[in-house]
Amino acid sequence: MEAFKSWFFLDDAVLCLGAGITAEDGVPVETVVDNRRTGAPLTVDAAAGWAHLEGHGGYVLLGGGPLRSLREERTGRERPGRPAEATRSYATLWLDHGVDPVDAGYAYLLLPNASLAGTRARAAAVGRAGVLANTAGQQGVRIPSLGITAVNFWIGGAAGGLTASGPCSVLIREYGDGTATLTVSDPRRDLEELTVAWDRPVTGVLRGHRLLRSATTGEGLILAFGRLADRGGASQTVTVRLRRETP
Repeated sequence: MEAFKSWFFLDDAVLCLGAGITAEDGVPVETVVDNRRTGAPLTVDAAAGWAHLEGHGGYVLLGGGPLRSLREERTGRERPGRPAEATRSYATLWLDHGVDPVDAGYAYLLLPNASLAGTRARAAAVGRAGVLANTAGQQGVRIPSLGITAVNFWIGGAAGGLTASGPCSVLIREYGDGTATLTVSDPRRDLEELTVAWDRPVTGVLRGHRLLRSATTGEGLILAFGRLADRGGASQTVTVRLRRETP
């Protein structure tokens, strides 16, 4: 089986993306959203695509449903070699991709410690977190309220106004003072060079990095980096001044 997954950690949620889920071994493929030993009340709104487990948090589907649920009692030995058996309550949530899926995917939010009302409200706020791309090539999200754009490039390509010449991770934060930071990293530790372009008007670079070879500003931003592989996957951050749009 092959699959690509990314987790984006936000202020109150984790946005989970899965793409390119492909298998050919003749067995069902599932994505387990949660599997907990708990007797806490479980509320599921299959039509609206969300669930809530009291005392734990909420779950909101953004795509790739439906969300399946199971409440069951499981009996087994508490420890290997112990003769005594115990019965415990479990709550399970999962996504069913079927047998031998081809390029299946999913998108959902984990809401740690969210209340039932908060989960319901988050499910109704469909525009709060946007999925820019969810493919075997790129996975990215945009959170307007936080000024965040984040993309994992499994291969070079484009997503959400960002273009990268090779595999990398890019995180952009836009601030209220008219500046933004663009952070790149090379988790695979194999990039001899990297070019990242952002389709956003930029007037200048305020702070670069020693591996930043060149920067082109204007109607868009183009950053060319040197050998990132030597940085062991560590991130490199560039701060820029955004051009303010006049009414």
